Formats: sequence, C-alpha cells, structure tokens
Amino acid sequence: MHTASSPAGLVLSVSAILSFTAHAQEPLSLLPPMDDMVVTAARTPLNPQDVGSGYTIIDRQLIEERQAVFALDLLRDVPGLAIARSGGYGSQTQVRVRGAESNHVLVFIDGVKVNDPAGNDEFALEHLTTFDIERIEVIRGPQSALWGSDALAGVINIITRRAREPFAADAFAEGGAFGTFTGGGRLALAGERSELSLGASHLDSGGTNISREGDENDGYRNSTATLQAGWRPAEGVALELLARHSDNRREFDATDFATGLPVDADRLTKSAQSLVRIGGRAELRPDWQHSLRLTWLGTDLDSFADGDPDGSQGADKYGVYYETGLPLLTAGPGGPRDRLSLALEYEHEEFRQRGEPTPFGDPNQRQSMNARAAALEYLLRPAAGVSLSASLRHDRNSDFQDVTTWRTTASWRLPAMPLRLHGSYGTGQKTPTFIERFGFFPDSFAGNPALKPERSRGWDIGIEQWWFNERLVLDTTWFQADLRDEINGFVFDPGTGGFTAANLDGRSRREGLELALTARLLPELSLSGSYTLLDATEPGGEGQFREIRRPRHSASGNLNWRWAAGRGNLNLNVSHVGERRDLSFASFPAEVVRLDSYTLLTLAASWQLDSRLTLYGRVENLLDEDYEDVLGFATPGIGAWAGFRMAWGR
Repeated sequence: MHTASSPAGLVLSVSAILSFTAHAQEPLSLLPPMDDMVVTAARTPLNPQDVGSGYTIIDRQLIEERQAVFALDLLRDVPGLAIARSGGYGSQTQVRVRGAESNHVLVFIDGVKVNDPAGNDEFALEHLTTFDIERIEVIRGPQSALWGSDALAGVINIITRRAREPFAADAFAEGGAFGTFTGGGRLALAGERSELSLGASHLDSGGTNISREGDENDGYRNSTATLQAGWRPAEGVALELLARHSDNRREFDATDFATGLPVDADRLTKSAQSLVRIGGRAELRPDWQHSLRLTWLGTDLDSFADGDPDGSQGADKYGVYYETGLPLLTAGPGGPRDRLSLALEYEHEEFRQRGEPTPFGDPNQRQSMNARAAALEYLLRPAAGVSLSASLRHDRNSDFQDVTTWRTTASWRLPAMPLRLHGSYGTGQKTPTFIERFGFFPDSFAGNPALKPERSRGWDIGIEQWWFNERLVLDTTWFQADLRDEINGFVFDPGTGGFTAANLDGRSRREGLELALTARLLPELSLSGSYTLLDATEPGGEGQFREIRRPRHSASGNLNWRWAAGRGNLNLNVSHVGERRDLSFASFPAEVVRLDSYTLLTLAASWQLDSRLTLYGRVENLLDEDYEDVLGFATPGIGAWAGFRMAWGR
C-alpha cells in the first residue's frame, strides 16, 4: 500500500527536470493563444471544424453578458446537460451529461482533474464561481479513451483567466437579494518571458429556506483564491505554476425520516478544495512537443449537527502526466497533416472518513488506490475539410482488472456547401468510487467492496448547417449510449436495514437529440438557443425504468443586444426544464413521483460609464417560479442584484 509520502516524493524528484518540459494541452499565454481552438476534444487542440464530438464553448464575453455568479447557471443551458441543485446557494448540485450519472463526467480546472474521490467522484459544482473563468468547454459523449475513468459520458474543462497584457487589474462588487454580497479582484502582469496572475473573490449570502415548511434561511459563504505564474527560460521552453483554493461554509436542513423531506434544523458543513499544478513544455524541434505536469488535489468536508461535530471525510489525489506529440506528415505551409500523440499517466488516490462508531459499525477508515495508463491518439487529415481521429487507452488499476477503451471521430466540411457532418463512436469505463465501495453512514448506507466497474458504448452523429454567410448556424446531433453494470447506490440491504450499492443486471440506455442554434440578427443583436430530447432508462421491475432527475425535454434561449457603440448591453435568458421523475422515501419501497416543469427567466443590463467603470444589474427568476430540482428541496424565488466592475490595463 502506498502512503502519502510516496507520491509527494515522486513529485519532488520529477520537478527537478521541469526546465526541459512543459504542458502541450494548454500552453501558457506566453505562447500563441488558443482562443479559437477546442482544447479538450483531443490530445492536440483542434480547430472547431475538426471536432467530431458534440461540444459547446462558453466564453468570457457570455459570462459577463449573463452576469452569472455560478457556473452551474451557464451549464444549465448547454444541450445534453441536466442540472439538479438541492435547494439554494451552495446546496449539493449534480450535472448529468446525456442522461448519465453525475460521476460519469470528468471536470478539469486548468488541467487538474477535480472530481472528488471523497465526494463519490463528483465535482462540487455548487462552489464554482465565475469571476476567474476565461472559458468553459463541454465535450459530450464517451471520452474515456482520452482522459480515463471519470470521462465515461463527457468532459467539462474550466480554463481560468491568464495574464495577456503587460499590466491588467480589475475588481467588482455587487449586492442584492437574500442578503447576498459578492466581491473580488484580480491583478495580472505579463513580460516577454514571464507572467503572474493573482485573484480572489468572496461571496456571503443569508440564503433562503430550503425546506417546504418553516422559515429558517440556510446561509452560504464562498472564498476562492488563485495564483498562476509562468516563465520561459529559453526559446521553445516554458514552465508554469498554478494553485487554487476554495473555502466554503453551507447551512442545510435535516431529513424527516417519516416523510423523506427536509425540515428546518441546525446543520452545517465546512468544505475546502485545493489544487496545485506544476509543469512545463518543450519543443525539441518545430511542432514536436514534450510535456510533463504534476498535480495535487486535496479536499476536506466537516459536518456539524446542532453545533457539534458530526463526521468528516476527505481525499488527496496525486497525478504525474507525460505527453508528446509528433507530426508525421505535412501539408505544406498549412502545418501538420497527421499527428501522433502518446500520453503516460500515474495517479494515486487516498480516501479518509471519520465519525463516531455506533453498534451498526465504525466509519473511521483510510483507503487508497493507484492507476497507471497509456494512451495513443492519431489525428488524420486525408483531404481538405476532412478530419479523422482514433484513440486507444489501456488502464491498469491496483484494485480492478485492466481495461482498454477506444474512440474514433470524424468531421467533414463538404466542399462548396454550407454543411459539416460530424460523428464519434467510443467505449467508456468507470471504476466504482470509494463511497460506493467503502463509505459508511450509520443507519443509512454501507458500501459494497465487491462492485464491478461500469462499462459503456456510445455514438453520436450530427449535421452542422449555416446560412447567410454563417450568420445563422444550426447544429443537430443524435446520440445513443448503452451502459452495462450500472451502479445503483440506493439498494435496500435487509441485513442492515439500510442501503448499499450494487451493479444492475442488463443495460441502461440513453438516447436523444440535441439542437444548438446561434444567430447574428444584426451587428449589435445576437440570439442563441438549445433543445434536448432525452430518453434515459435503467433496468427495473419487469422492464426499463425511466431514470430520475433527467427531463425528457429541456430548452434554453438567449437574446443579447449591444447599443451605444457597445457601451450598453441588455441580455435576456430563458431556461426551461421539463417534467422529471424522482423518488419519495416516505414509504418502502420508494414511490416514484413527478416533478413539475419550470421556466427560469433572467434579465441583465450593464452600462459602461468610461473606459474603466461599468455599472450593471440583473433580476433572476423573473417569473418567481416555485420549483424543485430535487423532491422537497425549495429553490430561490425572484431576486435582484446590482454592482460595478472596474478595469485597468495597458
């Protein structure tokens, strides 16, 4: 068994050779920017016209137009994604891609895998604020052949803001509904061979009442700090350091076991997430890159009931990643035609849980797991407008049998036609989580160490069309996936009277349709929209059972108007979530119930007073919808906020 000192020693020993390497996937802004590239769709950043998988890009401009404080409000409108938040700000939030489970989507922040091993391999999306985010990439469909276990259904890549100018600084502050204040600042410096960026933000909210009854508000606090530094000691060589820390405090309600619904109570969690990445990149000759990055993710969560400690859990994840990309053929001045990438990975995870022993068992434990992987990817451009890829990955896990996954993609922009065809086909796998295997919560859940990994196979095919010189673009994608050995974490265990986890027999099926529309109606007026039709089922009873918390229909629309030479901006956003199923645990077996559909309307406006100062305001849930993403957990009603942004730069 590996100890915590073993991965740390490996990190220190490898860091000595960083002066010869750097990260090829996501280079420093010292190098040519990749604003027009899709970073996560392949091991090599791709032109959007070469991407075969379904994808969505959320850029900084949209973040500021929407004035979204939390990333989840932006992801809610991405086709193929379903968001479920258990109440108000800071409440547990799950994101499901194309009907898969929330731990089937891998989340990166600046190249660090941030899925929490102590949080059932889910990323705590509820704590991700947008102040320091430059862009978000969402790649849909099986991505395990590229990125490993957690990417069974897709990848969300968060790229934070970097130093681009010699000097840049900005700050913001806003306040409004539910006793909420948010503020932050950022400083960025960039020279010919170095760069530095520092940022911090804080959110404090009195919150809203999560339960259907009572009047106790559940407050929330979030503090986030970031550091990014880079140095280019020689031509073709770049080094980097990135660090991020988020500290959160969330109040929540207890569960009434007679009804299965939340009730007012003095419950509190304090959580923290830290990540560090060091690495570098070197070009031994033009377009032949080598990279090495070392990462660490640490998480802690402490629970309190009526002011007393009520258990804790946490995890550490260490990673060492080497990658090289070699051009095989060239297509003249345009650059490489074919490209072969090789990636080697080592990951070590540690899980810990603490709590008071009871007659039902002892939650105190430490667990660990190691994984090694090798991946190959071949990018082929056999003709103008045609891009093909093939990926193969082999994973060796200390606790499970070896597994091999593969993936192929194709993109073809038809000559002399406003049309692009794209598609992908691949396999995926997800190893059982520490919680599913070893988690123990007295009187409610006991893990199952005998679980098997989940396995998937899926494809999508799409048509991207454009009219009026690409001022109107419509992308239509049909997808389908089968999942075997799906893990159900709510299986009644008659031996303990609680629940456990088990692999289901048969296949879980997901299929549906995604539409994405963008239109530039006028130079100052733009429109975007999406629609998703989803059919997601799992084996149950005598046939297939529709999965909970996945709407069959969902849609979104966004209208943005700039006026007065861009000084003024008005943004109207609508999000619609159709009916969903959920489970009520007021009876045994749990009863299937229906959650009503809802529509959220947000109106945001801003005015730039001068080159430095912008005033803004917004109203969320303009229709004052009374809705629930999770049965019994009330969400915030209508609310208004106002604030300002200051910016300096040269």
